Order: sequence, then structure tokens, then C-alpha cells
Amino acid sequence: MTPCIDAVRAAAGDLEDQEISEIFELLRGRAKEIMAREGALGMEQATLRAADELGKQARQAALIERRNALINLRRRGEIVAFVRGSFADRPDLGIESLLVGTNLARQGSRLSVAAEQKSLGDAYIGGLIHDLERKDLTAVLAKGSADVDIADALWKIGNDLDTSKLNDQVVDIAKIIQKYQEAARLDANRAGANIGQLPGYIARQSHDSEKIGSAGYDKWVADILPRLDPKTFDGVVNEDSFLRGVFKGLVTGDHLKAAGDTKPNGFRGPANIAKKISQERVLHFKDGVAWHEYNQQYGTGNLREAVLRGLDLSGQNTALMRRLGTNPEANLNMAMDIIADDVGKSGDPAALTNFNTARETMLANRFAEVSGATRIPGNATQARIAANVRAWQSLSKLGGALLSSFTDLPVAASEMRYQGKNFLGSLGEMTAGLAKGRGSLEQREILSSFGVYADSMRGEIMRRFSADDSVGGKMSRGMSLFFKLNGLSWWTDANKASAGLMMAHNLAQNKGRAWGTMDAGFRRTLGLYDIDAGKWDLLRSMDTRMADGRDYLTADGIADIPAEKIGAYLTDQGRKVSDSAIRETREGLDRSLRAYVNDRVSYAVLEPDARTRSIMNQGTRPGTVMGDMNRFLTQFKSFPAAYMQKTLGRELYGRGYAPTPLGEGYRGSKDLMAALRNGNGEKLGLAQLLLWTTAFGYLSMASKDLVKGREPRSVDDPKTWVAAMVQGGGFGIFGDFMFGEVSRFGNKPLETLAGPTLGTAASAIDLWSKVRSGDDAAASAMRLAQNNTPFLNLFYTRIAMDHLFLYSVQEAMNPGSLRRTEQRIQKENGQQFLIRPSQSYSDPLGIAR
Repeated sequence: MTPCIDAVRAAAGDLEDQEISEIFELLRGRAKEIMAREGALGMEQATLRAADELGKQARQAALIERRNALINLRRRGEIVAFVRGSFADRPDLGIESLLVGTNLARQGSRLSVAAEQKSLGDAYIGGLIHDLERKDLTAVLAKGSADVDIADALWKIGNDLDTSKLNDQVVDIAKIIQKYQEAARLDANRAGANIGQLPGYIARQSHDSEKIGSAGYDKWVADILPRLDPKTFDGVVNEDSFLRGVFKGLVTGDHLKAAGDTKPNGFRGPANIAKKISQERVLHFKDGVAWHEYNQQYGTGNLREAVLRGLDLSGQNTALMRRLGTNPEANLNMAMDIIADDVGKSGDPAALTNFNTARETMLANRFAEVSGATRIPGNATQARIAANVRAWQSLSKLGGALLSSFTDLPVAASEMRYQGKNFLGSLGEMTAGLAKGRGSLEQREILSSFGVYADSMRGEIMRRFSADDSVGGKMSRGMSLFFKLNGLSWWTDANKASAGLMMAHNLAQNKGRAWGTMDAGFRRTLGLYDIDAGKWDLLRSMDTRMADGRDYLTADGIADIPAEKIGAYLTDQGRKVSDSAIRETREGLDRSLRAYVNDRVSYAVLEPDARTRSIMNQGTRPGTVMGDMNRFLTQFKSFPAAYMQKTLGRELYGRGYAPTPLGEGYRGSKDLMAALRNGNGEKLGLAQLLLWTTAFGYLSMASKDLVKGREPRSVDDPKTWVAAMVQGGGFGIFGDFMFGEVSRFGNKPLETLAGPTLGTAASAIDLWSKVRSGDDAAASAMRLAQNNTPFLNLFYTRIAMDHLFLYSVQEAMNPGSLRRTEQRIQKENGQQFLIRPSQSYSDPLGIAR
């Protein structure tokens, strides 16, 4: 082999031995494939033809590499220009704004990679759900009973085969799925990928590492081999070796792991995301039925979950390439090298030190969040177990979450006030929107154009309360059902619909106004998404859409803006007018408008964004000791964290506040006081927010008291309003410790600090201590079981269960406990029970009386 290697090196230049060996391996595999396809060819002829085919591929790859090198160069220039133009004083915050967005009122500070990832993925999924709803097909896909037929239809459509024998509804669903998968593929290619149309493509295949590992290699091979298409082994010299490599990668989770760093030259290097998503599938199934059978046996979810997961991941990858290039991490590092040189030339050594520190810590964590590194398990089995434990805690402890969510209404109204609308008018609209639910079909179509759609359809309502999104399969579907039963899915859907429609309507109402005549708050908010006077003139030239008697401005109209108008805008900007420049301007308008509505809805109906998740995850990965411990500690803290980071952060730092110079570092309370003295309405905004969230916090408290059978707390007691302030989110998570109250979701202060899982573990240890010491542990055991049984704590079923059965068991185990509880509530809170448990409980087993 050495003479051959020397000959190749002499012809091709500087190549490593490993690279040359890989070339020979490819050549042998392709020659074998050609000989199998055309039996008349000899080895020499097949090898020559294989070399010709590989040469053509190499030339195409070289072209793509040059294209992507230009893309990366351009993206670096855009990153540097953005930081120099808007964040010259704080380049660290400029990079943070680029990655995850900040609250600073500067041009483009919220048009982040994360915002585009979310809006793009939501647009794909929202559009798919809307198209399904228009044909009344949503339930067919959601049920899962037709998955095998839909998978078969997707495979047949992808191979141009006859589908006339399949159910019409199944074929329609497959065509809708394919429509959005194709849109995602084309978007990725425009961003720098090179994904060809894959015949018979169904959805992104999932692999359950635990199931595959438990089955073992021999059984896995026996199950999968009959279902694979022979083209899986095209170019493969040793099939067994190939399958063993695939098996090992699936069991260890290596197929999920992120690649390392490299210089961003086209397709070169392991960190190249364009290369990663452009690669063809390793495993090709022979038809849709085979794909479905394997997914049922070794996958992690049903067809709907696979399709939605694939579209969401496409949005994440495409947005990452659009903003950072085809080698995101390496390209960003090269841009930050240029920015570090700028900081170094400023003559302030402390500024350069602080920038480099931020780059190694805070900015590394922010990038880990948008790159998806914090979602890649270190150990797949450990990550799955830990995620399921956290999901169990959610199913056991969030039964009353709806009653804790009333403060969503004033929080949404405060967001509308920030955008220049009237607070009380917005509060009224949000309240009225609850009666409308998700809105009419026409209104849902408008919402889908912005990617604002029903979270309950996607089954991701849990993301409001957790930075952990690693739950899948049956547990995920159980959580989706749970949040429907506790009312939170309906509540969130209705509030998101109201907020999104208010924003789209506000855009239409301002259509006739020039930039300078609009409300300053509205202009400021649009500027966060890089919309300026020129872009606003283009957007307001679009036609509005009517739904239920109101006008709305939507992103769909951007495609109809005349090219001449865009050309005139480009000329005014001093840019050359060309077809590509016009197309890019349209894409930029679409990106800004979708991100504006999609992102601000997540402020109105609070969800932890990428910045919040980054702060909580700290760059750690599930399936590692630190990663899982961190996720256990922060469970249920995402809402208060989002409240402080987004709602309070917006009021304090989103009205023109100038941050501390980079060289002075972080100043904590001094920064806070400087923001309050800024004089742009910060104090009034905070006061109004605190007042209304406290009032609605009292409504939540009173509602929870009523479902427990208690009279509401006295409004004359100052402690009541302190508790209402905590309940309303005014003090966030810190109020639980400051005042020793229960948390927003009913947890004790220590449990809130440690997280529900560690709090439950402490209770279990305490129970075991009682058992060992001979104390009566029956009542404690029952209480532990009640607090950790999924679905038992739904707010409308718990009181019934208590009076019909559980109180009698409690009284039998601990006689007099109900009366003592009544006395304690009277002493601590001054409350009487409307229906006294000690006198009204049923005893169906005859064990307590």
C-alpha cells in the first residue's frame, strides 16, 4: 500500500496517511457498488468509473467549500459591524445580544440567533399545524393510530409511487408534512448546507440508546437488517463492521455529540454544521412501514414527535448558519478575535481582561445554549432517567399551576405598555381574550404566520416552568395530557393568541403613520429587531389582512412588496441593487417581523428564553453529574428567573440605560441604582407592575384557598399583601426565603431552594429515620405518597379526593390531625375552613370513626 500512498501524495499534495486511506476505502466501496449494479464490468473498469464519480463529487465539494468560505467571511463582517455599530462601549454585551438577546434598548439587540431559531422553528411547525387544521386533520395525526399509513404515504410520495390505495386523509397529511420539510431543506441550503432531495424521506429518525443497548447487537441487527434498503450498504466494504460502528455510536450517544473546533473554511473540519446536516442518512429503510416498525421498537417517540422534532432542529441549525456561518463556533471566535483587537487598541488593559473573561465564561455559556450543546447528553441513559424523575415531579406538583398563573395578565399588559399601548386597555383585552380561547380559524392563520401557535399541539407547555427539554416518549405525552387537564394549556394558548393578535393589529393600526409620528415606545421596540424608518416604510406598504372585523399586518405580505420599492430602499442605503440583494432584504424583513411578534409574545406570556436557560444551565449537559444536579436544583425556577431576567430586566434596562463601561466590570447594586435614576419611566413601570401583580397575586391566593375549602386571607393583614407580592412574582424566588412563605407552586422554602427532587429525597430520608427509630411513620408515609403521585394533585380533584377518602385515612393514622390543622391555619393565617375537614370528611372504609 505504501507505493500507492506515495503516488497519491505526490499527485494530490499535502495529505495525511489517514486521509489517503479513507480515499482508498471510498474507492473500493464505490467500485464494489458499481460492480454489483453492472455485473459485466471488471474490477479495473469499475475502479476507473468509481474514480471518475468520486472526482466529480470532489470538484462539486470544492465549489461548495469556496461558496461557504465566502459565506463565513461575510458573516464575520456582519458580526463585527454589528458590535462596532451598536455596542462599541460594551462588545461583550454586543456578542451576548447577537447570541441570545439582551434588554438593552439598542438597534438589533433582540434580533439574536436564539430569537431566529425560535421564530423559524415555530414558523415551520405553526404553518404545518395551521394547514392540518384547515383540512381538519390535526386529530388524525395527533392520535397516532394512522402513523404507519402516513409514514408509508411519505415514503411513496418521496419515491413518486402510486398512493391511490391509501386513505385520502393520510395522503393529505403526508403532503403537508412534506411541504414544510421541503421548505426547511431549501432554507438550510440557502444558508450554506447542501442537502439533496432524499427519495423516500419520512422524518428525522430517533434512536433510543437504552432500548438498543438492552437489546444487544445481535438482536438489534436481526431486527433492523430486514428493514433496511440495500442502498444503505452502497460503498460499504464490510457490512458487519459498518453495522457494529453504527450500533456503538447509537448506544453510547456519539451520534448526538457536538463536534470540535476548527478554522471555518467551507466544508472542512468537524465543527462544520453545514457539512453535518448535509450528510445523507446512514440508515436507509426499505419503505415507510419498515421505518415505522423500527421507530416503534427502537425510537423515542411517534411520527408526530419525529416530524416536529425534525422541523424544530432544522430551524435551529438554519438560524445558526444564517447568523454565524457554516462553522458557527470557529467563525464566531474569529470575529471575537477581531473585536478583542479593537478592545486592546483602546488602551484600557482592564477592558481587554474583562472581555476575555466574558468570552471564556458568560459568552461560552451563551453559545453552548444556541448551539444545542447543553441538550446533548453526556450519558444518554443517565440523562433519560434524570429527565423522567424531573417530569414525575412536575406531574406530581404542578396540579394547581393554573391558579398560580393569574398574574400572567398584568405581566402581558406591562409588555404592551412597554410597546406604547395603554396598560388598562391591554389588561382588558387580555382578560376578554380568555373567553375567545385560541381565536377563530382566520385569527389562528394570522398567528401561524408569526409562528405563534398552540403549545398544547406541540406538547411543550412544560417549557414555561423548566429549562430542561430532554423529556421524550411516553413521559412527554403524559405531561402534555397533564397540562391539558390542569387547564394550563388552554390558559397559555388563549393568552398567547391575545398577545400575538394585539401586536399584529397594532402594526396594522400604525400602517398609515410615518416612522417619526409613531409612539416612541413602539419605535423603540421595533428597533430592537433592527427595524428602522426605511424598513418600516417597506413593511407598511403591505396590504393588511382582515379577520373577525379587525385589520392585521402579517409576515406573509413581505413576498408581495414590489421589487422596485426594495430597490429604492437599497439605493437610499447606498447599496447595489441586484436580485440577490432584493431577496436578502426580503429575508431580513421577514426575519425581523417574525422575530418581533414571536419574541415579544414570550415576554407577554412569560417563557424562559435562551438567555434565561443559559444562566440556569451554565453550559452544563444532561447526563453529567454537574448537569443533572444543576437541573434538579433549578427545576420550577424558570418562571421566576424569566420574570426577573425578562420582565424586571426590561423595565430596568430596556428604556435607554447605559451599562457600566467594560473596564469597570460588574457593579451589581450600583448598576441597579443607576438604572432606576435613568429617568425614562423605569420607576413608574416597576411600580405599576408591582401593584398589579400583587393584586392578581391575591386573586391567585384566594382561588387556591377556595379550592382547599378555606376562606380567603384577610385583606387587612399586611402579611397577606406581602404573600400576595411573593405570589405575584414581585419578589421572584427570593421572596420565598425573605418571608418564609410557600413558593408560587406550593413548595416550602428549603424545597424551593434545593428543588423538588432533592426536597422529596430529604422527606424520604426523614421517613426512613422515623421507621428506624420506631416512631409512628404512617402519616408521614401517606403525605409523601400523596405529594408524589402524578395527577393526584390536580386542583379540582384533590379537594374531592381529600373529603371522600384521604382525610379519613389521615385521621385513622394520626387521630386529631385534621382538627390540629384547622387550628394551625387559624393561628398562622387567621383563616377558617368553609367546610371543616374534621367534621365533613367521608369514611368509606370505616377506619376513622
